[in-house]
Amino acid sequence: MRSTLIKTLVVACLALLAGCGFQLRGQNVLPFKAVYVNAAPHSTLAATLEKQLEIRDKLATTRKQADLIVTLADETRSKSILTLSTAGKVQEYRLTHSVTVSANDATGNELLAPTDTIETRDFTYNPGQILASEAFEATLNNDMDRAAANQILRRLSFIHKQ
Repeated sequence: MRSTLIKTLVVACLALLAGCGFQLRGQNVLPFKAVYVNAAPHSTLAATLEKQLEIRDKLATTRKQADLIVTLADETRSKSILTLSTAGKVQEYRLTHSVTVSANDATGNELLAPTDTIETRDFTYNPGQILASEAFEATLNNDMDRAAANQILRRLSFIHKQ
């Protein structure tokens, strides 16, 4: 009796979930065959974006192979004090990562005007656990790179070829 009731509730919940139109986000479909990323040599955002493009089998290793060239310019990272304790010691920091993104086709036509992408993360700093705080800061920087790369890919998926 009880197991039939549970099965009925599970089936009802699944039917409601399917009926509401819920769907996993999935990957953005890029309307280009190959994308080249033009960025500073040691840009971690460029590396993350290239990895995402490689997963989608859309990465061009040279400009000549690409039908879309994405340019990452003015990439900056900053770390600012957010709050101080009553003793004047840092309690929280704010990390900011900003980059200007633009995209051109192979002939140089602008398909995406330069737009700024800004990611911020706040975190609590514990002076008693310096190594853990530094590791958490590195994790947040990687998270900001992934979020910015996903945001760029979403923008690129809405570009229409001319």
